[in-house]
Amino acid sequence: MKTLFKIALIIVAITSLASAQEGQVRLSPPEINSLASVNAGAGTSGVNGIQTRTLKGDATKRGIYTIQLTIPANVRIQAHTHPDDRVATVISGTWYIGYGSKFDDAKLKPLTAGSFYTEPPGVAHFAKTGNEPVVLQITGNGPTGTEYIDVGTASFPAKPNYESLFANVNGVRLHYLRSGSGKTPLVLIHGFGDDARMWLPLFADFGKDYTIIAPDLRGLGQSSREKTGYDKKTAAVDIHELVKSLGYKDIYLVGHDIGMMVAYAYAAQFPFEVKKLALLDAPIPGVGDVWEKIYTTPALWHFHFVNSPMALELVNGRERIFLEHVWQSFGGDLSKFREEEKRMYAQSYAQAGVMRDAFEYFKAFEPTDAADNRNFAKTKLPMPLLVIEGEKGMNGVLAIQAALISDHVKAIKFSSGHWLMEEKPAETSAALKDFFGN
Repeated sequence: MKTLFKIALIIVAITSLASAQEGQVRLSPPEINSLASVNAGAGTSGVNGIQTRTLKGDATKRGIYTIQLTIPANVRIQAHTHPDDRVATVISGTWYIGYGSKFDDAKLKPLTAGSFYTEPPGVAHFAKTGNEPVVLQITGNGPTGTEYIDVGTASFPAKPNYESLFANVNGVRLHYLRSGSGKTPLVLIHGFGDDARMWLPLFADFGKDYTIIAPDLRGLGQSSREKTGYDKKTAAVDIHELVKSLGYKDIYLVGHDIGMMVAYAYAAQFPFEVKKLALLDAPIPGVGDVWEKIYTTPALWHFHFVNSPMALELVNGRERIFLEHVWQSFGGDLSKFREEEKRMYAQSYAQAGVMRDAFEYFKAFEPTDAADNRNFAKTKLPMPLLVIEGEKGMNGVLAIQAALISDHVKAIKFSSGHWLMEEKPAETSAALKDFFGN
């Protein structure tokens, strides 16, 4: 009997230990930053732009959960309640929070990093951020939800007009944004210095006529970090497999910067599946005599800097500085490139492994991409091609290259720099809409 009793105690101990181990979570800041985030996820106020990472549990189900929220600068959140008991810590930035059934600046208390506050169940509260983003960590006992006190208020946050989704394709976990209800798929590929969110201004204009698919390139944004595959031919196959997995074949295609290079590789490999192609302000590696001049231009020193064995070490912790160099060096009027967006992208590229992967895209220009593109260029593209450049960007050089890969080129030049979606969003949208609509 004593032996059986001892065995029972051992079984209970082992079971308890296993249960405890299942609940053990240890995450360093880089590991937290590498977790996938969703826009305005469960447990937030629902304001578009707030990024949510789940550290433990599931806020939509019964039980304890912990989430980390990144709230953009200059956000104002009206009075609302949550059904569960929640506690929160300010990780970074200054968070202004008050209690009451109506937003009141006089009741706000500034809480700096390290501050703690509570959100009791059913107690109305409101908040805002200042001129910098805020990171919060909230623990509650789900399921949670959000109910606004005055749902008719003009400043009530609208639901985002897109979904944040993932797909496992070509051996990669791709994150992508999906928006719109039109029959025609419109695929938008971002470049260096931003991610899929650069295309958000287009979603409302194009959503009625198109289904928009805007992926994060492999290794960037919320897509999986990969050791290889940063040549544009492979990256294009990633996106082709994504399109195919969603049940589409024939698409309209747009790419900017490195995304433009990927878009060309997509169109060259699947020429009869791309009905119209738009290439925005970047060179095509390997195409024409002009490529050598572009590649060796001193202003593009970062094309070569990435090959230094110390490049990543020099940029680590200084991602915003490096990106700022790129934004300013190749921009025109950057007054429309909002600080909120810059902080958002700087945080994206500061995630563990992202800058390394970004550098791999640059490293592939020579010789891999150049050789692939010279081979692609032997056969001209059959679809209509739109080129959009900035005077302080490619300034007509892309149009020269485009004439070597297509006999159906329409070229547009804006009085802007390289960052067309930030500097000339309305003009870029109008040009694309006219091109795809005719």
